[in-house]
Amino acid sequence: MRRWKLPAVAIAGAGLGIGLRVWILLSSRGALDSDEAVVGLMARGILHGRLPVFFPGQGYGGSQEAFLTAPLIAAFGMHVWTIRVATIALWAASAVLVWRIGLRVLDERRAVLAAVLFWFWPTYFDWKSTRAHGFYGSELFLGLAVLLLVLRLHERRSRRDLVLLGLALGCGLWSSPQVAIVALPALGWLVWTRRALARDWWIVVGCGVAGAVPWLVGNVRHGWYSLHPGQNEGTWLNHVHNLVVSTLPEALGLRLAWSYEWLGGVVVDLVLYALLAGGFLWLLWRRSPRLAPLLLIVLVFPVFYFVSPYTWLESEPRYLTLVMPVFALLIVAPLTTALRAVPVLAVAGALSVGGMVELERKHVAAFTTEGVPVPASIAPVLDTLHADDIHYAFASYWIAWRITFESNLQIVGGRASYGRPFIRNGRVDPGGKPHDHGFWPSYYGRVAAHRDVAQVFVLGGDVEPRVRPLLRRAGYTRVVRGGFAIWLPPPA
Repeated sequence: MRRWKLPAVAIAGAGLGIGLRVWILLSSRGALDSDEAVVGLMARGILHGRLPVFFPGQGYGGSQEAFLTAPLIAAFGMHVWTIRVATIALWAASAVLVWRIGLRVLDERRAVLAAVLFWFWPTYFDWKSTRAHGFYGSELFLGLAVLLLVLRLHERRSRRDLVLLGLALGCGLWSSPQVAIVALPALGWLVWTRRALARDWWIVVGCGVAGAVPWLVGNVRHGWYSLHPGQNEGTWLNHVHNLVVSTLPEALGLRLAWSYEWLGGVVVDLVLYALLAGGFLWLLWRRSPRLAPLLLIVLVFPVFYFVSPYTWLESEPRYLTLVMPVFALLIVAPLTTALRAVPVLAVAGALSVGGMVELERKHVAAFTTEGVPVPASIAPVLDTLHADDIHYAFASYWIAWRITFESNLQIVGGRASYGRPFIRNGRVDPGGKPHDHGFWPSYYGRVAAHRDVAQVFVLGGDVEPRVRPLLRRAGYTRVVRGGFAIWLPPPA
């Protein structure tokens, strides 16, 4: 590829990535979800003096992105765009890091191609990069920062880079344990190839502890909850099966997330899948020293995937976030000529655009609740509750947090599962314990403390039929609006 064509490729790839994200944000795929609403409420709490360490109710998933979001909310208010800016910026910065890594393991031209490929491919991660899901942007940026610093230290010892490496590792641990997917193989390779650097372990460890102070404080206060991961669902072998059959093809853009559909047809996609696998084996056979850390990361990744208690999830490839930039670098590695590069980038672009077209055409839902897709807009719920002067409502996770955020706390939603609903003092109580443990203030507690509380269900779901007899017996009035069944409490 001639040098003068490189800027054109970079501009075209950047434009495609931006265009896909704008398309996503303007489509039904761009609707706010409750995970994002929680991040917005965390950021609001930060402005009121609350300093959360993790995503509420769990011992992982650092709050860095909520802290980055807080100034935007302070300046512009609680809007969907204000909670997404930090995440999109982190993904854009990660593309720059991919370019910087590529300069060290490839060359100038292929480094640009790798950054461009990472930026616009595939559809799922184009979508994920627009979601304020708490920590995926920060873990990606910090993981790539660790890899870049390892490569720089491999070239020459630098006290500054040792300090930065320690800070990146500590902050990465706080962000997400998934950073280990990149950090452990990269560090192992560095120590093996530059053993003299092992003498500087105290610098890295000391700065790592400094970067991980929030993680340490949170764990000391809460019984080291980060060391107690969630319960595994399914067998361990299912994790590897999910990786090979579902999440890896989804991450490569060959299958659609959530629908499992093979985008170009089973035969064509399996051929592409086999070509990618064969290309990786070819790179292993070549054993390029410059690609060694990247190849090691990919080789070790299935082990992390196997032992993680969370990788039972197969409907989307969220747990492959950190290996996607490595895939982009390895895919670009053999593209030494325009004749090789243009078809590969064209196929990747077609998969990204085609994936978005299919998601829209088939109305594939990213989130479901009560057994049905979550409606894109909850405005009908907010309008109904405002009209009846009701300021509290019980609903499922995917609705309750959105009610609280999108109403700017004028209406408070309490997350309820309706495990054992019952009537108390003439009102229906969803039963069970509060479901916002770890969140301050307890929105569930605020809702439960009031008498006149609406009950909101998604129309056609499997929860409302179980609760309906109790609601009727207690005198609630059912109102159907915009895909929701809203049960209004009887007059006091």
